Order: sequence, then structure tokens, then C-alpha cells
Amino acid sequence: MLRWRATCVIVTLGLSVFARAEPPRVVSASPDHGDVGVDPATSEIRIEFDQAMSPAGQSICGGGPRFPKLSGPPKWARAEDGVVRILVLPVLLAPEHLYELSVNCASFRGTRSATGEPAEITQIRFATGPMSKPGATPVAPALPTPDQNKAAIAALRKAIDTQYSYRDRVVTNWPARFDAAAPALEAATTRAAFARAAARLLEPANDLHLNLRVGEAVFPTARGGPPANINTATLPKSVQGFKWQSAGVATGRFDDGVGYILLTGWSSDAGSLAPALAALDQWRDAPGLIIDVRANGGGDERTARTFASRFVRSKAVYSKSEIRTPEGFSGPFERTIEPAPPEQRFPGKVVVLIGPACMSSNESFVLMMRHGAGAALVGDRTRGSSGNPKPYDLGNGVTALVPSWRDLLPDGSLLEGAGVEPDLRVPVTSTQLEGGDPVLQAGLARVRQR
Repeated sequence: MLRWRATCVIVTLGLSVFARAEPPRVVSASPDHGDVGVDPATSEIRIEFDQAMSPAGQSICGGGPRFPKLSGPPKWARAEDGVVRILVLPVLLAPEHLYELSVNCASFRGTRSATGEPAEITQIRFATGPMSKPGATPVAPALPTPDQNKAAIAALRKAIDTQYSYRDRVVTNWPARFDAAAPALEAATTRAAFARAAARLLEPANDLHLNLRVGEAVFPTARGGPPANINTATLPKSVQGFKWQSAGVATGRFDDGVGYILLTGWSSDAGSLAPALAALDQWRDAPGLIIDVRANGGGDERTARTFASRFVRSKAVYSKSEIRTPEGFSGPFERTIEPAPPEQRFPGKVVVLIGPACMSSNESFVLMMRHGAGAALVGDRTRGSSGNPKPYDLGNGVTALVPSWRDLLPDGSLLEGAGVEPDLRVPVTSTQLEGGDPVLQAGLARVRQR
């Protein structure tokens, strides 16, 4: 059954329970993730998987002006080996336009293997070029050659061996992995194919900051972690006066004067904090404040430091870092937080809501609030993922993003894979979050304690 929605185009699969197996993976697409200058006359998107697929349905997710206009229902086709594993989307494309879609998404997983296993969620992002003149041949991006791929493999090996800060944390035999992956990497005929093969090679590191990039398209190496312990769609039911002040800031205030600020990211835009800072200035009489960063995956640590300084009473070490160099590590170096001027500081009690979606620079913010502001942390353990990745051009149109530091807690222990434990753990399920917010309620009880 084909269902058209304003924000998502979904083809659902009406199958029941299946035995667990390896999830299907996209091996190629045309146009592919990261392609630019795509001929706008292209009439279909072809997505090929690594195994036999069920023809009973599909889930193609996306919406808005970046979702390709479908000219007909999606359909399945056979590959050269006769196996049904190619998904064909008839489309009408416009010139000089950016398109985005994904195979499956968090809420819809109808694209499945022949054994019923949902395919990995895979984004495809491409841009069309100008409309070709009659009789002209569209100019396609240069494709990598086998020699370029071999040089790219060597460059990636060097980056992992000499620059990757978590090289030995999980994987113990990188040479064997590179040797096993070399044939597929050398044979890659497109930049996206090389990036996907490289992502498979690096996957065991389970590092969210270790990725490949083709242009602006990112090829992640790590699979998703535990779900967030927040449901932003139901927050208006739980937070009095809840209102989105900007794309990343929402506020509210409870009857007893306790304030609430939701921050979903730490943008490098200096003005992004304005609504949150304005709320602090208005609520200096508030007896307490809830800062909710459960949906915050990081961003610019300097922005996080600016906000945290409003709660700090004196300079404090909140984290340490060791920097990877070809010779080893330098450091550790202390990272500190200093207080804002007295007239800008929030004087009331503060509770910070945290959880497994908190990572990277947001974990730094959580540590600033614990060690600098003495705030209570309520919710669940953070993700434990911080890498400060640096780009390495592999020379074949693919860039590797490789973590360059080891983030340490103030006591010198490793943050990666461990995370930050809350002062009060409040485990929740997605079902509980549909009807309420136990984490928020626990935070309110904590901030209201005398």
C-alpha cells in the first residue's frame, strides 16, 4: 500500500515476524550519495542492495522540497544475477536542485530482505546540474581510477595508523582488516562505492566521529546507539508554557516559577543562544531551572562554554584531552570553564537532564555543569563519544574524518565508550515517553528539593 504524507513518502510492508539475519545494505545507487551535477533529465533512481529483497513493499523516507517528485510508484527489479535486489524510483527532477531521501527511517522500516530483515537506514543526497542543451552530453563527475583507489587505501591506512586517536581502543588488527577490504576498495568504480567500502572497513571501531565524506555527503561507519530518552513531540504536554523560541531553543515556566530551557544543539552561530540567554536574564528570580539537553548531539564547545559560564561560580577543570600525533600522544591538557560576570550568573538551583543521545561537545557541557556549576544530572548515561575529527583528503574524491584526540574526564579516565553517569538515573521506555516524561518529573522533584 502506498501512502503519501506531507513530510514523508512511505511504502509499507505488510509482513509479520521473521528470523534475525544480517540487515540489507545499499551497495550502490544511481544517482548516488554525494553525486553532483546529475542530469536533471534522469527519470529514475536505482538503489541496489547486497542481498535478495522482499518485493512486498518499501519505505522511502523524506519530505519537503528536497524530496524527489515521484512520477509513479516505486518498484523492484532484478539484478544481472536474476535476484530481486534493485529498488527503482520513477522521478521527475528539476535542474540545479538538491535532493535528499533515505531508505527506511526510524519510524518506517518497510524495505526488507527476502527473509524479512529491515534494511539499514541509508541516506542518499545528490544535486542536479543545469538543464543540458539539446544534443549536448551531460558532464559527469570524474570517477576514481584503480591507481587512485590504491593510493587512497594507503592514505587511509596512514591516517588510521598515525592520526587516529582511538586506533587501538576496539580493533586490535587493523592490517588484517585493510588487507581483507583492499579488493573491494580497489575495484570501486565511484566515489560513493569507495566510501561505502571504507565505512564497512572502519565499522568495528564503533566510532561516531570516524566517517567518510564525498562532497557534503557523509558516509557513517558506526551504527546507531540506544534511543534518546526524550520525546520532543510530547513536551508541550509536560512543560507549562512550552514554546519554541528558535530552531534549537525552547522554553517554558511552571506555576511555581521553575524555568525550563531545551537546547537541541550547540551551534557555532553566536546568535543561536540569544533566546536561552534572554530567558536567563528574565528569570533571575526563579527558584530553580531545568536545562534539558537530552536531544543535544553536540556542536561547538565554545558555544556550550558560553552558556555554562552563566552558572559557574569559580574556574574549574571539567575535562582533559590528549592529542594524537604521528609519534604518539601529547598532553594531557586541561580544559577549564570560567564564570561569567556576577550580574549575568543565574543564582538559583539547576538540574540538567541528560541521556544516551548526549554526545561530543554536549558531553563537555554536561561536565562543565557538573564540575563548574555543581548542577545535578538527572536521566541516563550519556553516549560517550568525543573525537574532534580532522579531515584527510584521500585523493580520489573521498575525505576521511578521523578523530584526533582522546577526551578524558577530570580524573583522567576515558570518556569514549563510557560516557557521563547521572546523579539520579531514571530509566524510561518509548511507551512511557508517549504519555508523559518521567525524566522531567524526576528533574522537577530534584530542583524543588529544599
